[in-house]
Amino acid sequence: MSSRSSTDVTIPQTDDVERKQESQNDQPDEKVGSLPVNVLYPPDMGGRAWLCVLGAWFGFFCSFGYMNNLGVFEEYYIRYQLSSYSASTISWISSLQIFIMLFSSVVCGRLYDMFAPRPLLYPGASLLALGIMTTSACKEYYQFILAQGICTSLGASAIYNVSISARGAALGLSVSGSSVGGVILPVVFREVLKRSNFGWAVRSVGFLMIFAATISCLTITSRFMPKAVARLDIKRTILMPYLKIEFALIAVGTFLIYWGLFVPIGFIPTHARVHGFSATMADYLISIMNATSFFGRVIPGILADKLGRFNTFIECCTTAGVLTLALWLPATGHTPIILFAALFGFSSGATISLMPALVAEFSPLHEIATRIGAISAFVSLAALSGLPIAGAILRREGNTSFTGVAVFGGVTLIAGSFVTGIARMMVSTGKLIARV
Repeated sequence: MSSRSSTDVTIPQTDDVERKQESQNDQPDEKVGSLPVNVLYPPDMGGRAWLCVLGAWFGFFCSFGYMNNLGVFEEYYIRYQLSSYSASTISWISSLQIFIMLFSSVVCGRLYDMFAPRPLLYPGASLLALGIMTTSACKEYYQFILAQGICTSLGASAIYNVSISARGAALGLSVSGSSVGGVILPVVFREVLKRSNFGWAVRSVGFLMIFAATISCLTITSRFMPKAVARLDIKRTILMPYLKIEFALIAVGTFLIYWGLFVPIGFIPTHARVHGFSATMADYLISIMNATSFFGRVIPGILADKLGRFNTFIECCTTAGVLTLALWLPATGHTPIILFAALFGFSSGATISLMPALVAEFSPLHEIATRIGAISAFVSLAALSGLPIAGAILRREGNTSFTGVAVFGGVTLIAGSFVTGIARMMVSTGKLIARV
């Protein structure tokens, strides 16, 4: 029996029954031409589909692309705006952003199914604009928490979840918007900051994000008419999947990976400044990391079709952990730090792009999106706590030694890869060599 068929038998028979019932309920009784009555446009065809791709690209640019720059703000706040606070306290701003982005997937995905994209896009763009513009005027810690940590993140989350749900065509092309945003936005922030002040630097970034969000609002559409969705059964759709050992192991493994993943992203500019980098060059490390993450999202996705999704994911996460311990930990000069930023950006790119594919590997078709949301909600707790833990370690070491920070990030990445490897062995029924 192949590994694929062995995966299928782990799914309870009740899932098959529910899938048949749901597919029967979803089948329309009438057709208009060759399309079911609940379908608005053909899939992946024509100008409208490519406009949707364009809108999703800009959606990733202003949502996840903005989140990719948390290290730039973290380093600036530590040195200037919030210098009286510890790195651990300041990191709650960034960790709140990641937490809201991941945790809200459960709610935003449900709202998208019920109301289509526009009722999510318009409030999301408004909150994004309000949050980023008020961030430019913030002075106190609580103001940054409300404006950047919560308001901007709620808006970015709505746009991000709509963009990732708009799978009309070329989703991989759309996701590249987050990497491009991660390259451009920190450069704009730093260049304007050199010529003006913090307020105008943030507003300049905000104008680009508002422009991108506006294009998303005008171009993203859904192929399907919105339909009423039954009340979300939290126990069945979110809690019950954790009773499957493979699902639980992937959730725990991803939790550990996300615990360490954002540590280098959040602290590499601060680490670089301690070791003699200029403020400009320290911020450019984020751009370097995001530039290589573009290829880290695309190339592993191609390799996953040939080598297996689990195999590719585990190798990339393990590589990211080894790089953190073997390269970032001892790095003190410009060359190894820049090299680490480039290599870590590439290897960590697959951690986000391939995680949904792992869930799809052994989930019933009609449960995939909900189960991805269930894992996202769980790992959001790791994203919420990872940076503050690293910040507390940094403070304990006098804010100059990053040994404990690098060890925490590298060990959790490798531990998460190991746990995911156990799940991979169960999915492949114990085969060491299998395309899984």
